[in-house]
Amino acid sequence: MNTAAIRSSPELDGSVSSLTDLVQQVQRLNRQVEACSLMAQVAQNADNAVVVTNSHGEIEWVNDSFTRISGYTLAELMGKKPSELLQSIETDPAVIAYMREQIALQLPFQAEVLNRAKNGHLYWVRIEAKPLRNELGEVHRYMAVQRDVTSRRQTDSRLALHHAVIQALSEASDVGGFLPTVMKMIGSFIDWPIGVAWEVKSKRWVGDQNLRCSALWSANELRYAGYLAASETLVWRKSEGWLGHIWQTRKTTFVQDLRTVDDPGRGAVAEKESVRSVFVLPILSGEKVTYLLEFAGPTAQPLDADLIQLLEGIALQVSHFIDRKRDELRVRQFMTEFDSLFKLSPDGFVVFNAEGIRSYGNPAFYAMTGLPRERLDGVTESEFDVILSSLCSPESRPKSIAEVAASGEGDRLQLVLPRPGVLQRSVRDMYDTWGRFIGRAIYLRDITHEIEVDRMKSEFLSTAAHELRTPMASVHGFTELLLKRNFSEEKRRDVYETIYRQSTLLVNMVTELLDLARIESRAGKDFNIRPLNVLPVIESAVHGLLFPGDKRRVELLLPESVPMVFADDEHLVRALTNILSNAYKYSPKGGRIVLDVVERGLDMGPQVGIRVADEGIGMSPDQLARVCERFYRADPSGNIPGTGLGMSLVKEIMTILGGEVEVHSEAGKGTEVTLWLRVVHQDQFASVR
Repeated sequence: MNTAAIRSSPELDGSVSSLTDLVQQVQRLNRQVEACSLMAQVAQNADNAVVVTNSHGEIEWVNDSFTRISGYTLAELMGKKPSELLQSIETDPAVIAYMREQIALQLPFQAEVLNRAKNGHLYWVRIEAKPLRNELGEVHRYMAVQRDVTSRRQTDSRLALHHAVIQALSEASDVGGFLPTVMKMIGSFIDWPIGVAWEVKSKRWVGDQNLRCSALWSANELRYAGYLAASETLVWRKSEGWLGHIWQTRKTTFVQDLRTVDDPGRGAVAEKESVRSVFVLPILSGEKVTYLLEFAGPTAQPLDADLIQLLEGIALQVSHFIDRKRDELRVRQFMTEFDSLFKLSPDGFVVFNAEGIRSYGNPAFYAMTGLPRERLDGVTESEFDVILSSLCSPESRPKSIAEVAASGEGDRLQLVLPRPGVLQRSVRDMYDTWGRFIGRAIYLRDITHEIEVDRMKSEFLSTAAHELRTPMASVHGFTELLLKRNFSEEKRRDVYETIYRQSTLLVNMVTELLDLARIESRAGKDFNIRPLNVLPVIESAVHGLLFPGDKRRVELLLPESVPMVFADDEHLVRALTNILSNAYKYSPKGGRIVLDVVERGLDMGPQVGIRVADEGIGMSPDQLARVCERFYRADPSGNIPGTGLGMSLVKEIMTILGGEVEVHSEAGKGTEVTLWLRVVHQDQFASVR
């Protein structure tokens, strides 16, 4: 049989085909074995630990890195679950429960867990585990790659300790209350159960210094009660005893065995309570020791250099905190003495330090400005200028502190809050003995009474005499005619009516003059300026207005609500009544009278305006410019009744209220008058309260 015949045989064809498949399968298996061998070799030599468990969680294989990290060989681990050897009481149960849950669900997972090595050393690993599936898709193994993250976790925990101490420092109010807190933080972190804070104390006038216990902490006060009690009674002198030596050398010190040092006051009780090792951390202020923080406990190994560096950094932060608190105490003592000198002064004093921060204000200053002390804590000169400006009339904004200091001359502050008044202000720069600028002092004297006396010397006599002369001359002349001549009954009645009109004008003029003089002389002292809602004030003024012979009613276009303003309701009603009265009188031919409320924003703050508009005779620009002059009347004919004092009175009231009067008018078309009032800010409301 030749080769061609054999190849053409069907039986042989089937055998050859089976052989070819077998060869291909063998080749695939060889490739898989090579791949697995390569993977095993890679895993074996990887830096990260690799562990493979079966479906029951039992270890089948680990690489050399796993043995290096854990200390356990494959022979020791084979057939055991990782939790049996690696987990300890310090391992977080929640993490273990999470990993078991993921394995039960046949899901991959990542976690960080605390393990215990064969030698008892604790270490952190980050586990990245995933299930391995067979050809049928069934999970038959788990492979976990573990990376040692002990160093990172240690760094994170040390940073967390530093942050926690800084946070506690920022919240602490005094040294005595903070020391137990910082000792607890450090002691808990390094796992030492006792903390003692030794403070360097001096006897005043003698100069003698010693080291005494000022604070204690313990994780187990009952167990170490004797050691703590003995520490409270000890007194150390510089260079005497082992603590006195640390005080002198100012060096961080570790004592592994307390029995090797001279500590007669606590030696016996330390032996009884198994206190062996001590770690002492000096707290320095410059080159001087202020505190020694002692941590003690059972026999311990020396702390590593990085940890000691961290603790010394914390000690530096504590030192800054102690220095700051002591400086604050000295400042408070100085301020108490300083305040005692000036608290009885009727004049106000305010002091700013070299950084421009307010550092002092005496009681007289707070009384004359109505400002609460808390509002001025930590304010700068520029912020103080703004606050002071908010108390003054918008028409007389005060200069800045810097401007007054540069001019070398004082100025006057026209207050409207908390009550109208005038303060004489002087500013002086302060320098120390070396000529260095150390701050500014502001002196304020209340001269309201002096100004009030000057205001009483007004134009009253000259202007009143001139304006009163016309109606008085009319009354006198017509009376003289009645006495010297005989008139008909009709003529006589006409003369009587003229005398009545002129005398009524005279009475009204005298009344308004007295009101105006009283407001000026009192300088607003009888005003009760407070936050109020203008809507009830408007309704009160409109409902109380009665104009004989005129059936018109004021059209009110009011919003549902408006911001609160500073005003005196009684005087505001008086001003608004005058404006409404003018609207009636100066629109004799009728027309609408509309009252609404408007708002505007200015640099000095928002304002609310009460606006009254009429369709009367209006005013020319020349007349408008004189509208608030005393005794000036836009209608010189005398047909419209009035004294010419109404707008002067309105302006005076609005000035005292810290507002202003705004008038727009056009001859033949009507007049629009707005009473602008200051809106209440939260800080201004606080100053009024």
